[in-house]
Amino acid sequence: MAREWARLRTRPDHLASATDWGLTDDATRPLQSLDDVLAAVGFQQAPDRTADARLRRLVEIARDDELAARVVLQRIMPGLLAVVRRRRGMTDHVFEELVAAAWIAIRTFNPDRSPINTAAALISDADYAAFRAAGRRMSSTECPVDAQIDDRAHVHEPSACEQLAAVLAEGAAAGMTDDELELVRQLLETPTAIELAKVLQITPRTIRNRRDRITAKLRDITLVA
Repeated sequence: MAREWARLRTRPDHLASATDWGLTDDATRPLQSLDDVLAAVGFQQAPDRTADARLRRLVEIARDDELAARVVLQRIMPGLLAVVRRRRGMTDHVFEELVAAAWIAIRTFNPDRSPINTAAALISDADYAAFRAAGRRMSSTECPVDAQIDDRAHVHEPSACEQLAAVLAEGAAAGMTDDELELVRQLLETPTAIELAKVLQITPRTIRNRRDRITAKLRDITLVA
């Protein structure tokens, strides 16, 4: 996909279309590369409300524009790679499944459903469709027919766990270290900071300091700070 992006990022017809989207700071200046649009929508940058609003607009355009959808896909690619790494399944097949699910999520996403952190919401939707939806469909075969019909009539709303997984994926993409992400998971699995401190053989104060620092980072990533 990196080679594909390198080919399409400077095509004149693509740049003309992307300039019309008006997403960069100087919307009147012709684009030199689609990388300018990526930067404008927050690619590999610290979370920012303006960038998230631009990404949201780009997702709206992507409903009817394949080029816009491809740019959105490139924007969330680090998060998708983080999902694959987290699932310990970095194979071509697994990655292709996730990318296909992400493409559908982008083309069908309802921006009104998630008021902030559009990238994390897209990653969560793709993760769910690629890795969990099949298991949910299998379990639904034991439900009454009416229940199955009712379940299919509702669009999936990511659970709190799924949203957290998406935020952690975005955190990895935004530069959070493996140690920081692992501490979050350990805190979720351990009843108290005191108990975790015993396991890691460090002081509870150290745990609390690390927790507060990581929480601040996650708060920035979810754009609620």
